[in-house]
Amino acid sequence: MIKMDLIDIKILEELKNNSRMSYNEISERIEKTEATVRRRVQKLKDQGVIKRFTIDYEVDSKPKVSATIKIEPDFKDIKRILSELRNIEEINVIWRLSGDCGLLMKVDIPSIEQFNPLIEDKISRIQGIKIIETCFITDIIK
Repeated sequence: MIKMDLIDIKILEELKNNSRMSYNEISERIEKTEATVRRRVQKLKDQGVIKRFTIDYEVDSKPKVSATIKIEPDFKDIKRILSELRNIEEINVIWRLSGDCGLLMKVDIPSIEQFNPLIEDKISRIQGIKIIETCFITDIIK
């Protein structure tokens, strides 16, 4: 029997949600050091708990609508804002841009009808942000 503690379980949950997540991203989400996460993942691999990093084909094969959302955050509350944005499942990537450009996010939703509820019910309710621009991704060139 393999012994796992709460930290191992949190790491596995993060990897289950996104197997490409970096050690640094996992460490921020579970509030442990990157070295701890790296060591724990290696231990889980050695024990055979993690066999490979893969995708769930059924989930990822569903058609998706992708969009970018540019927001202007109140930088005095940036840690709280980033924490709340990280908890929104539809947001896959958050980039902090240089200068006064704010944040750029990439979102994936099952259909275009779910875009306005995402904006209205989740993103816009975060105190201290202003949505600057939204763009739907129509084609991936490279």
